[in-house]
Parts: sequence; structure tokens; C-alpha cells
Amino acid sequence: MFNWSTVLPQPNNNYLGSKISLYYLVLLACMFTFRGCVHYFAPDGGSGMIAGIPLDTYPEGAVQAIITGFGVYGKYHLAEAVLAWLIIFRWRTLIPIFLFFVAINQLLGIILITVKPLPVIPPGQIAAYVLFPITLVAFLLSIRQAK
Repeated sequence: MFNWSTVLPQPNNNYLGSKISLYYLVLLACMFTFRGCVHYFAPDGGSGMIAGIPLDTYPEGAVQAIITGFGVYGKYHLAEAVLAWLIIFRWRTLIPIFLFFVAINQLLGIILITVKPLPVIPPGQIAAYVLFPITLVAFLLSIRQAK
């Protein structure tokens, strides 16, 4: 018989870092949840209605590839959201490593949009530039022991 305790360890909310990092993670979790739902469930994956990609200028096959790509992106955001919410409510001791993961992910996103830019500037691109330094600060605060 399957035992969830072998997959999900005991809760550990003995987090010693800054509360600011915890609150920032809550904001990130909300953002991941919103992005994931839009990119995964919206008919165009948010590629046209939010990112502003002019889908009507591309052939049908390309449009479907763009929409599917945004859906895949949404799938990863939903996974990030689930992990973030689990960390917030069950395993706060993982806040530093998760914020480090998010910062690396944001940095890779900045590199990607620099090397392979989209024909438009979507909100996520602007967010990457804004959130990367904030995430780094939140990470540094999360590894400092709160007084």
C-alpha cells in the first residue's frame, strides 16, 4: 500500500529567516498561480490577449505551436505554485532554497529574452527584470537568522 509519508516529509515550519522573505514568497505563489492558470487554461495561453503577440500574422500551425508553448509554460508555473504553497504552509525551512531556485529561473529567463527576444515585450519580461533583484534580496534575507 502507498504511504504518503515516504513522499511528503513531516512538516517543518521552523524557519529562522526574515518574515519579509516569507511574505514575498506568498506574493510569488499568487503570481505563479495566476500565471499558471492563464497560460494553461486561457484559449490562447495568454500569448495574444496578455503578451500581445499578433497571432493573426502567423500561419495556423505556428499559432498552435505558440499557444501550446504558452500552455507548457503554464504547466511549469502551476508546479511552481503548488511547491510554493506547500513550502508556505508545510515546509517553511525550504524558503531559502526555493527563492534561490526562483532567482536562477528568473536570471535564465532574462538571458533567454535577451538572446532570443519575442516580437513584443510581454508583462513577464518586464517582471523578470524587476523581480530578479528583489528575489535576490529576499533570498539573502531568508538565509539571515531573524533577530
